[in-house]
Amino acid sequence: MPLGDSITAGVNSTGATGYRDVLLDHLHRLGHDADFVGPCVDALESQGDPDYAAIPGITIEGLAGLLPQWVPAARPDWVLVHIGTNNMYGPEYTAAPGHLRAFVDTLLRLAPSAGILLASIIPSRVPEWQAHIDEYNRHVRRIAEEAGDGNQVFFVDMAPALHAAAEGDDLSDLVHPNDQGYAKMAAVWRDALHARLPAPDGGPILLHNPHLQTPWLSDAVQQARGNAPAYFPGWTNQGVNAYHGRLAGLDNGSNAVGLFTAPGFLGISTRLATTPGHPVQVTFRARANMLGVGVACGEPAALGRTFGIQAEGHPPATVTVTDDWRTWTYDFTPAGPDTELRFSPGGQAGCGPLFTDVVARENSS
Repeated sequence: MPLGDSITAGVNSTGATGYRDVLLDHLHRLGHDADFVGPCVDALESQGDPDYAAIPGITIEGLAGLLPQWVPAARPDWVLVHIGTNNMYGPEYTAAPGHLRAFVDTLLRLAPSAGILLASIIPSRVPEWQAHIDEYNRHVRRIAEEAGDGNQVFFVDMAPALHAAAEGDDLSDLVHPNDQGYAKMAAVWRDALHARLPAPDGGPILLHNPHLQTPWLSDAVQQARGNAPAYFPGWTNQGVNAYHGRLAGLDNGSNAVGLFTAPGFLGISTRLATTPGHPVQVTFRARANMLGVGVACGEPAALGRTFGIQAEGHPPATVTVTDDWRTWTYDFTPAGPDTELRFSPGGQAGCGPLFTDVVARENSS
């Protein structure tokens, strides 16, 4: 869960994703199957995972008031906290450490099994604000060291990674990073997470959005059909049904796709940055679509149970699903540096089978 204010939201970054897209790419290249969670979605996200938890302009105490609503619903394994910048602008900055201590205590209560990465906040171009930031960051370190049982809250020294100067620095204005600054933040988060995450199960993950996250689905809007607006960052949608995870019987942070047959609807595809000669294994979970007439799928008994998967330049494979979720694999060896991976309808009526959690890993050994 990327948690914070406008800096976490990505203000003034290209694509408005801040450090998040770069961090996700870092983690995938290291082999970690990471998934961002949070109540906010980036409607302009084009590549990675649109979920986060941040509000521009919010203070520590303001964000603390949202934690009871946000954290239990998202159930994060790790929380990436960068908060306090909006407390630095006036004399009230002296109260910020007390607010942060209460904030961390609330996080520990709401997410007792999550790891918390508590970051020092990045620098400012305003000397007065920078003096406040320097003092505040000394408290951030101490709060992290004193909180929890020593195995749950970890200090991340973000501040030295970015530089603020009159020109040629890592900021886009008085307090927000530019793309270079956000990339430096991503590298700090990457190193802090990689040292603490379980060892990956395989090689680099080649997909930007393995879990079919989309800004178009939420608790309020749980399904979308057709080519648009049901798109998925990093994927090309040429005709699928998009289902919120809970509607598809999932509760793991993933959404699901239902394939169906209609003129011009060819399924969903993505492009993988492959290495010629390095085998790739694609894993995914699939099942029959049992959602029924309530979501315009028809009677389950009438639905087909097959769909196709194909890597560009390789023979297609046909998947025949059952009523229960099952994990499938598809292996291929790419001949070039760019390979399309496509899931295609199998000719069934109605909504077609469901699939999710598509992870393409390269065997780089």
